[in-house]
Amino acid sequence: MKSKFCKGNYLPKVVAALVVCLVVISCQKSIERQTNSESSIAGKDPKSLKDFSQVNLVDNNGEYAAAVTDPHLLNAWGIAFSPGGTAWVSAEAGGVSGVYNRDGVIQGISPVAIPSPTATTGGAPTGQLYNPTSDFKLPNGNKAVFIFAGSDGVISGWNGGSAAIRMVNDAPDASYFGITLASDGGNNFLYVANFAEREISVYDKNWAEVSKPFVDSDLPPDYSPFNIQNVDGQLYVMYAKVGPGGDEIHHEGFGIVDIYNPDGSFVKRFVSFGQLNSPWGVAMAPAGFWGDGSDSQNVILVGNFGDGRINAFNANGDFLGQLRSHGNPIVIDGLWALMFPPTTSTIDPGRLYFSAGPDDEEDGLFGYIKKSE
Repeated sequence: MKSKFCKGNYLPKVVAALVVCLVVISCQKSIERQTNSESSIAGKDPKSLKDFSQVNLVDNNGEYAAAVTDPHLLNAWGIAFSPGGTAWVSAEAGGVSGVYNRDGVIQGISPVAIPSPTATTGGAPTGQLYNPTSDFKLPNGNKAVFIFAGSDGVISGWNGGSAAIRMVNDAPDASYFGITLASDGGNNFLYVANFAEREISVYDKNWAEVSKPFVDSDLPPDYSPFNIQNVDGQLYVMYAKVGPGGDEIHHEGFGIVDIYNPDGSFVKRFVSFGQLNSPWGVAMAPAGFWGDGSDSQNVILVGNFGDGRINAFNANGDFLGQLRSHGNPIVIDGLWALMFPPTTSTIDPGRLYFSAGPDDEEDGLFGYIKKSE
């Protein structure tokens, strides 16, 4: 780039040099303040939030030091466990659900194909769940064992074989990013985070859409449901801020978590802004997760898709800190789901399983976090 100054005019050059020096010093101080602030936060976090380890079990290309490589695991998104502890992990960019044991070993049925709006394969599964009820039957007359939501507006179910069956097709209007199941008035319903249409879509046991309110009168108009999960009988809805192009915006302070009853009535705002950054994953931590004899109860963990950090809140929504390893926040690029294993299994209850779509959702990662020994 050519200089704006004439060769014979030295004063502007001197002034410019001084400005550069001041900018460098200012930037350095800003970096130091940020580092000191991070250290200060780390010092204030409870001991129970420190000294965790991340174990990568499965990746798609061998670049994440995982024990197992599965090329189908592209943009690993939702997680669901069978009662015995077999993990099903949605591969949104792979169009399948991978099936693994507790340590990431690929099971014989894997991968299971997920349908698209127009074909029996090529879907885009996001959230998924294990169905413990006798409802949500498939065309063969048997209940769906696993149910999948798709970013392409498809909801499908599986109860055997190599492929799930499409049961709801709301393409091209809907974009389903998360799904959960709950009972209201003795009836079971599916609740789906419809990001594109900015609503919670609800389906009854026969896959028919029904209406439930899910209204937060104080929700900013540019926020949309990013995920919904049943946590101890209440429905936690994670909201992300929507950008001009229709995608979620990644920025600290951009996120809201609300709590609703299964009838769709608003309970309370759980968390607003703060450390949230396009939150998606949520889980209630069991006491054994802390690994130090702590009696911490009802701690809610909320994962940020935007920056890969895991936030801890008490039952009142007060921020407790972030999960850390060696004094630094654990950061998992493209973090999606957080899930503890079912209590019906023999898996260590202190394992917090996660899924992620690192490298801008091009890759996939499945693993767990637990207290360091």
